[in-house]
Amino acid sequence: MRRVALLAFLAMLPRFATAHGGNEHLGIAGGPGAQMCAVLQAADAHEGERVVVVDPSLPQRLLRATLEPDATGACATWQDAADLPGRAFVLRFAPAMDDDAGFIGIVVRDAKRIALRHANAVVRVDGNTTLRFRSCTSSEGVHLSAWPSNRLEGRPFWHAYAYLGYDVDPACSEAETRDAR
Repeated sequence: MRRVALLAFLAMLPRFATAHGGNEHLGIAGGPGAQMCAVLQAADAHEGERVVVVDPSLPQRLLRATLEPDATGACATWQDAADLPGRAFVLRFAPAMDDDAGFIGIVVRDAKRIALRHANAVVRVDGNTTLRFRSCTSSEGVHLSAWPSNRLEGRPFWHAYAYLGYDVDPACSEAETRDAR
């Protein structure tokens, strides 16, 4: 019975694909139910590290969090089911989130400056690289991306795709679905 329940749980989780650009600074936030997890490919990501989480839904939000160990294994289970490379952590938000856990977002490490401009998150990483964040839906998933300018020209700094496993209304432009540099 437990095995059937676990398999049903795993089948409902989103599948993610990420491009390699920006992986040392950016990762994916999400997880099973109310538990928010971070999956980061950076080898030096560590417990106790403070990160910024961008909720890319408009109006965007910038949330501060700390990476904590995945003591229960829920984040590792989510990571395995979503086929995400890297290391899974629990996200502890400060202040704590009550009613709005469960979004799919972008984790930013080493954020130098963060701001909200006209309901859009702007975060500086890597010296002078200032990123803006986008999310949109394709027919069965969510595209997440980070761009070095307001215009969607060329390729994004970072791109990830989350397969949701059910139909959603497509709202992406061609630019928002491009792989990273």
